[in-house]
Amino acid sequence: MQTRAMTFSFLLFITRKPTISPEEFKTYWDTKHVELLKSIAGDNFPLTHTRHYIARPAETNGSWPAAILIGSQDDFTYDGIAELVFPDESAFQTFFGIVSAPEAAAKIAADEETFIVREKMKAVVMGETSVTSRN
Repeated sequence: MQTRAMTFSFLLFITRKPTISPEEFKTYWDTKHVELLKSIAGDNFPLTHTRHYIARPAETNGSWPAAILIGSQDDFTYDGIAELVFPDESAFQTFFGIVSAPEAAAKIAADEETFIVREKMKAVVMGETSVTSRN
């Protein structure tokens, strides 16, 4: 029987500034913002920082509607979902302390102002995960 150590993870729901395209949002988050976080957190950066982007394939009247299967546009006010995974809750607390320190928090906030709507950011701690495979 294989056992796995419990990790600590949380999800971030991020809304891009309406003045930038979904592609500009993705490029900035992937290449600039995550690099800033890595430079601030150093060895305390999460084990993984996975970003998922809502598909918004075509501009329509100055906006990029989500490619919805079920629901409405109003249900998808965010553009990206990030999952940050840490070895344990203590590692998360260390990371959180680093990024919350006044100087680091100011750098992060200034960077976020360039590509997201900070007031719409949401975060939630993940519980257990169940995975079902085809086989």
